[in-house]
Amino acid sequence: MTINVEMKMELINDTNASLKPMDGGASATPSRRSFIRLVGGGAVLAATASLAGCSNELPEAAIRPWRSPDRETDMRRFMLAHALLAPNPHNLQPWIADLREAGRIHLNCDAERVLPETDPFGRQILIGFGTFIELAVIAAAQRGVAVKVELFPGGIPADQELPKGSRVATLSLGDQGSAPTDLLFAQIVRRHTRKSAYANDRALPDTLVRNWVETASRFGLRSGVASDAAAMDPIRRITREAYEIEATTARTWLESARVMRIGPSAIAANPDGISLNKPMVRALHTVGLFDPMEVPAKGSSSLQRVMDRWVPFETASGFLWLASPDNTRPSQVASGRAYVRGHLMATAAGVDMHPLSQALQEFPEMRGPREALHQTLGLGSAGETLQMLSRVGFATEPGGPSPRRSLDSLLRT
Repeated sequence: MTINVEMKMELINDTNASLKPMDGGASATPSRRSFIRLVGGGAVLAATASLAGCSNELPEAAIRPWRSPDRETDMRRFMLAHALLAPNPHNLQPWIADLREAGRIHLNCDAERVLPETDPFGRQILIGFGTFIELAVIAAAQRGVAVKVELFPGGIPADQELPKGSRVATLSLGDQGSAPTDLLFAQIVRRHTRKSAYANDRALPDTLVRNWVETASRFGLRSGVASDAAAMDPIRRITREAYEIEATTARTWLESARVMRIGPSAIAANPDGISLNKPMVRALHTVGLFDPMEVPAKGSSSLQRVMDRWVPFETASGFLWLASPDNTRPSQVASGRAYVRGHLMATAAGVDMHPLSQALQEFPEMRGPREALHQTLGLGSAGETLQMLSRVGFATEPGGPSPRRSLDSLLRT
């Protein structure tokens, strides 16, 4: 999920291209390209020096929603304060919660927070709504309240149209004491998407894998884990190819570039989208050597840096997949609900998850990898659709939360 959601461009982790020294045996008159490299390298060093002591930590304002959602005393605000922590594509947070009717939450899709290029039919957006809904239901149960979920009360969006502006669901609250607590509630504020390298030599807990399968079944879905080399290697190849396609297709790359937030000030001002906060990335951007609006070209050094960034994403204990019997709108929402429960279960077990959504996207250039992935996993008969693919395992580096907008910014009262 891109629900991957949240990582697009932590791309540049070295400055070799800019800092390469001139060959001592070269001509005494450097080429213009070498001169630019030399000057650019000095600028990077100067900018990096100015960032000395800076960390990768996100500004407090951007992660404050993670700190204390349980402080909300109003029941619906309590539900929504937890639900907004849900994973979602490109971290767009496309949720509008209408509270103007007592005892209900009407969830609408923000027309300005969709992905028409990488997610042209809104499949991933609706998976993101599923994750939001499930966290709201879990939070309500924590206070003993059952929730009735009515999907698409105003009508189901057409299969090949974006659901922008649609009422995705109405959540109706039951009486106090109508629901038992959900043991996964405590994991909501602990669940994060780890995008670092994972250990390749640690097996997943058998109980967790069984729980994933059982959870998928509860929502009418199928799930499995590819964990041996013979099964994982084709998935690595396909997902790598898919990432390159997304990166070199101008309109899909630029869609991501437009929601990149580079540095603490930009992240604090817009706590959504793709956050880039590493000091080196910020330095390169400051001196004009990293322009997110420049589309990586095939064969270029910029594309090589993009693909180098992908290498850690091939590490894992396995690849978890989640498939629905069809690709209807209710199945997409159900996939989000099942996915986030699976992620909460993983968090409780000390296991990390990171969605790899590129090969599942439905823009025309991605057809080859999408069909190859279905075939590799034995899916696709009678309309069966792969809705989520995640690498799972044990991250080798710690990771924190992604930025979230404030609760009040989502509300209509």
